[in-house]
Amino acid sequence: MKNKKSLAIVPLLLIVLVLAGGAFYFLKTRDTSVAEQSKKKSKVIEPKNIIALNDRPYVQLIPSADGHYIDLVVNEVPKAASEVEYELEYQSGSLLQGLQDILKLDKLPARSNKLFGSKSAGGAVTYHTDIKGGSLQLRFLGKENYVLKQDWRYFDNKEKFTELSSKDGKFQLTSTDLKTLSKIVVYNTPGVPKDLKGELASDAYSLTASSAIKGKGNITLRANEEATSLKLMAYDGKSWQEVKAKVDGKTVTAEGVELRELYVVVK
Repeated sequence: MKNKKSLAIVPLLLIVLVLAGGAFYFLKTRDTSVAEQSKKKSKVIEPKNIIALNDRPYVQLIPSADGHYIDLVVNEVPKAASEVEYELEYQSGSLLQGLQDILKLDKLPARSNKLFGSKSAGGAVTYHTDIKGGSLQLRFLGKENYVLKQDWRYFDNKEKFTELSSKDGKFQLTSTDLKTLSKIVVYNTPGVPKDLKGELASDAYSLTASSAIKGKGNITLRANEEATSLKLMAYDGKSWQEVKAKVDGKTVTAEGVELRELYVVVK
């Protein structure tokens, strides 16, 4: 009888052991999952656009003539960095697309050419169309990392328009000479080239195209604050020139201005 009782107890013990093991596995898996979620939640988000204006790099976005590529060009980096991680987001039709990479900064200007589209393992290329622009995040890596994020706007000039503006609407340009340009980008570049005289009083607006920008136009640029000494400055790729302009509160306007690659208001 004792042997029979012992034999009857064995299956019960096995069931208890299995249940205990299962409970232990469940609790361990749950704890691991909770820990992983906690790590994700505690991931450090670096603040953006907090470094001094004078320490910010001069960056351009330059479109290709066929509209399939864009160049990221880092011209000047006042605050030392060895490389930059970048994320370029853009609207393609109704879809939000993106691309990212790392660009070494051992030699300036540094340039990265990227495809508006995707490429399969077999080499087939799908081009994104109806590009409208988006945002560009730059994470500069050095002794002290810093992150910058600005907007950009893309124009496919099939209709030969004569007016354009930045994404924030603070920079506006009217010119019949825009008709000669196929693809155009207006970008709130984070910084400006050196040797600019005066204190920055507005965002800097980079104007680039798939071919050389030539001609004249009328410009309106809105400053960040009112000041009686506001001046409109233009950069031609080599030096700064002051542009004769009218000031009305925060609004600075100029007519018959030579088209340049960069505009900003100083005080």
